Amino acid sequence: MHIDQLDIRQGTANSPHRSNGNCLPYVGVPMGMNYYVAQTNGAANSWFFQPTDSQFEGIRVTHQPSPWIGDYCHFLITAVQWHDPQTNPDFTGNYQPDRATFQANYLAIYDDHFNVHNELTPTTYGAALRYRFDRLLAEHHGLQIQLPDDGGFRLIDNHIQLYTADYHGGEDPNLTMYAELSLPAIDIAHSGYYDDQGTWQTTTEATGHQLTLLVATPAIDFDARLATSFISAEQASLNLSRISQRSFGQLKNESANRWNDYLDRVSVRDHHAAVVQTFYTCLYRLFLFPQRFYEIDAKRQSIHYDTTAKTVKPGILYTNNGFWDTAKSVYALFSILAPELLPKFLRGFLTSYQETGFLPRWLAPDERGMMPGNLVDSIIAECAKKGLATDLLPELLTAMIDSDTKPAENNRYGRTGGADYDQYGYLPADQYPESVNRTQDYAYSDYCIGQVAAVLKQPQLAQTYWQQSKRYLNLLDKQTGFLRPKNTDGSFKANFAPDRWGGDYTEGSAWQNSFSAFHDIDGLMTAMGGPDKLDAQLTALCNTQPTYQIGGYDMVIHEMTEMAAVDYGQLAISNQPSFHLPYLFALAGHPEKTQVVVKQLRKLFDASVTGFPGDEDNGSMSAWFIFACLGFYPVCPADAEYVLGLPAFDEVTLHLADHDLTLTTANNHDHNNFVQQVTRDGQAFQATTISHADLMASQHLATRLGLVPNAH
Repeated sequence: MHIDQLDIRQGTANSPHRSNGNCLPYVGVPMGMNYYVAQTNGAANSWFFQPTDSQFEGIRVTHQPSPWIGDYCHFLITAVQWHDPQTNPDFTGNYQPDRATFQANYLAIYDDHFNVHNELTPTTYGAALRYRFDRLLAEHHGLQIQLPDDGGFRLIDNHIQLYTADYHGGEDPNLTMYAELSLPAIDIAHSGYYDDQGTWQTTTEATGHQLTLLVATPAIDFDARLATSFISAEQASLNLSRISQRSFGQLKNESANRWNDYLDRVSVRDHHAAVVQTFYTCLYRLFLFPQRFYEIDAKRQSIHYDTTAKTVKPGILYTNNGFWDTAKSVYALFSILAPELLPKFLRGFLTSYQETGFLPRWLAPDERGMMPGNLVDSIIAECAKKGLATDLLPELLTAMIDSDTKPAENNRYGRTGGADYDQYGYLPADQYPESVNRTQDYAYSDYCIGQVAAVLKQPQLAQTYWQQSKRYLNLLDKQTGFLRPKNTDGSFKANFAPDRWGGDYTEGSAWQNSFSAFHDIDGLMTAMGGPDKLDAQLTALCNTQPTYQIGGYDMVIHEMTEMAAVDYGQLAISNQPSFHLPYLFALAGHPEKTQVVVKQLRKLFDASVTGFPGDEDNGSMSAWFIFACLGFYPVCPADAEYVLGLPAFDEVTLHLADHDLTLTTANNHDHNNFVQQVTRDGQAFQATTISHADLMASQHLATRLGLVPNAH
């Protein structure tokens, strides 16, 4: 399936109170520096697009990775008509969503208020735009450009040079993005801007706050080229020059080819057309993030803006990624479908460490400090175990240890309460929020450090960190089977309720957050009393009513609503802490429960505007669904192995770098929920897990389904 067959509005019908993905319909190239989104309601802040709204405010140049993070360095371009600008006319347009084209490489919207066709195709650092006015309704027509915060512009010949600085709370509060647009011609005499008071000013150059430009054009049909830069105005001009000689059609084809390069790495043959559509739409979402935050200078060298030093430096840098989410699924899928990307990403994350002193946690564009733990460690360990980016491992190991042991000046970096974690063997709940999740994440990071040390043949260091990775067990309450918060005196926090959210747990309760020591499920199982105990706890989790107490949140948050709405017990697949839970049944000796649960959970996904059961989060939920369809999942990415589940398709071919791996499923009927047999390259395969090395060396995995599970 190719990119022009996908509607990118999947998961875009959202509000702060209910998420069906919290996605935006990003038009761009894979992992490009900018994305472009039709804005329907900018007053709604992060929720500025609704798929059924007919209002059209323009095309937004955006860098928003999540509505909870928000946008930065964005601006809005709209084709408009006007009579007298001093009357401050309404420049809000209107369109029919069902007649618009939303593709990753092409956006086409007819604004029936201004009678203009808007078209856009993206490039890595810019875009080609095309406007066709059907008829003139006013004396003047052209482009309106809104700069939402501090900014400025200059009109020179047929070029619009501008900048916008609207990033607050980062290392550089004055972070600036420069942009340049070229048009065939500009009618300078009728161009100008509105200041933040709405007063019309006729000039070719201005700086200020919340400026709105009106740039008149002589022609009713015209093309424009846009390029941006976080480096300088000169770099924006250079980026523009590199696309100025190629036609709209050429750039559109180039963008499509870049998407199809990734989509073509998987071929699906199946009789469930809707599921195939969902699969490929999720594949599009997988390759959106992380975004590049570096550019290519005149000497063809990679450069980027260091927000900490507030200067331009050599090297690559990536941004817009929350590793607490993406480390669980995204990078494992990259390692199968696009392993060549991982050394680049790790080099970029290493750049973040070199410039801040810490490996990143949540980049947008620099450290936001969101979510507990430092799960970039998981990605590094996973790559180490899979033999990727081996030349970077010594430096990365040093960065991991340094980032996870030294104190930080603020909680955006490093391990919050790391010294107390070392002293007590857990993070005390009477001193720190989210203490249970932080303890598990720190323990998992310790395991990841041990994994990298082992690959680098440092067994003593590995053993030290592997031993530390058992600390999460200090929070296990064997009587209840949950991980519970403990105080500094070693006592469990009083008045425990397993369905109380927040406070001691992250975006969930003890039900969802007692099993996130991914590296030591066997150790947890043993400490609980054996496989039967874990199986019983997981069974109860799935069959317990989806109740919740608002707890530390003091309000109903959308994750609570979504768990209750789908009513899969306490298995809140709407959020990342639950991603691996269905596969734990297999590790507890009941693969048949994993199989039937995964198949039921897949029903919560489709390619529609309500296509996800919760926040999609930088490709993480899309990756979960893709793995659920392929038939395996990385419960512990740092172990470089996958737990087998239930494949969805009659036949899938993964076009690997050196050969094809074919996955076939016989008796793939809707009523068959259980695996009867698996063979690997013609030989019976009875293991619960398969290593990454064995998977990548395989030619054919064949699965046969049946009506009832096999007898144990």
